Amino acid sequence: MPELTRPSRSLSVLALAGALTLTACGSGGGGSDDGADGGSGGSRTVEGANGSVEIPDSPERIAVLWRPTLAALTLLGHDAVGTMGTPGEADQGLAPFLPEDADGAELTLVTSSPVEDDVNIEELANAAPDLIIGVSTPNGTQGQMLDNLESIAPTVLVEWEGTGSWRGHLEEVARILDAEDAAGEAVAAYDAAIERARADLAGAGVDPAGTELSLVRLQSDTEIRLETPESFPGQIVADLGFARPDSQLEGEGDTDFVPHSYENLDQADGDAVFVLAGSGYPDAPTTFSSGLWANLGAVEDERLYRVDYDFWGSANYHGAHRIIEDVTAALTGGADPAV
Repeated sequence: MPELTRPSRSLSVLALAGALTLTACGSGGGGSDDGADGGSGGSRTVEGANGSVEIPDSPERIAVLWRPTLAALTLLGHDAVGTMGTPGEADQGLAPFLPEDADGAELTLVTSSPVEDDVNIEELANAAPDLIIGVSTPNGTQGQMLDNLESIAPTVLVEWEGTGSWRGHLEEVARILDAEDAAGEAVAAYDAAIERARADLAGAGVDPAGTELSLVRLQSDTEIRLETPESFPGQIVADLGFARPDSQLEGEGDTDFVPHSYENLDQADGDAVFVLAGSGYPDAPTTFSSGLWANLGAVEDERLYRVDYDFWGSANYHGAHRIIEDVTAALTGGADPAV
């Protein structure tokens, strides 16, 4: 088959970074909040990108305004009463941000797209959250709508500076929800997954340090992007210990990729090539044995694989596991090349 299918995976995550300071400030009384099941009645103060925010001690109706936050929420054992997504897409575009057994179609969307400022305030209010976790990016758009968000529920904005933020995002959400133990368990499970993958690769005779992996995103029919070690998938293959081609070590400008036209496709070669194509380019080819692709050594060696960029570019821990599984399956003979 030309594209790697999605194998089963365990629930786990990468190493944590970042910080949100959490301090207790409320009583432990038996009152209830306005949520469906009520909370503990107490409150806590957390520090977010928007300063100190008093939140319910045990929030039970949480809305999230960033899809990687949805991933963190589910890893910590919580459900979302409202989230970002893409209406009309399979699973509302949420499959890369959910456990494998979850159905994104069942979630309530409070946006009509994943764009950070595309928040439907009326739909968000209808979801009746007792806590909103938003995002503070360099664009700052959710910060500009903070008054509207806070009129619905206490709102904590979590810093997100780019794909490099995904490692610390889980820790920040865990501190908000007082769920550090669950985050730690997920980290340990991710570390174990990395070690299992390394063992499987070694058993198949693959030496990651001596194998240059090329990561090629199909952006359109005129542009490819070479993913560098700073990109989300680049960080995962680095954790697996793989080398990278010299042409993919540094991004252009302040980006984590190198853009090229197809005329420069030779820059995409490697000992093995992973071609990343997702829903943003629905007409992307599924096999790569003709035209300029035929000039690549990886095509001649039948070591080129097509993978789903929706997962490989999702910048969250569910997506990280997908990358580990896809790479391991491809290089140990568990998946067919796309040639």
